Amino acid sequence: MQMWNAIELIDYDETTNVDSYGDVVLTENRTKVYAQCKSISQTEFYQAQTSGLKPEIKFVLTTSRDYNGQEEVVFNNIRYKVLKTFIPSDDSIEITCYGGVRENVSTENSH
Repeated sequence: MQMWNAIELIDYDETTNVDSYGDVVLTENRTKVYAQCKSISQTEFYQAQTSGLKPEIKFVLTTSRDYNGQEEVVFNNIRYKVLKTFIPSDDSIEITCYGGVRENVSTENSH
């Protein structure tokens, strides 16, 4: 039985606003989709290591139409950067990611 997990695909839009440093403010756009989470094979891991890359997790979406070139993925409050994508012959898409940085989750302290 295959397990499907909710993930968020993230891309950014530039706004006309600038911050106090004069940098353009980016607006984050999140798209929720469902994917299978797969581990990276040893072969794939070591091949990527020779190029200085460190793949950590792979997400498989049933249709490539759900992916529009987003650069980041959030799964279980962990943000990953997209390393590469691959579309097999069945129109699904595999998104290989690295980074694994836990997102800030705000918690309120009640006393």
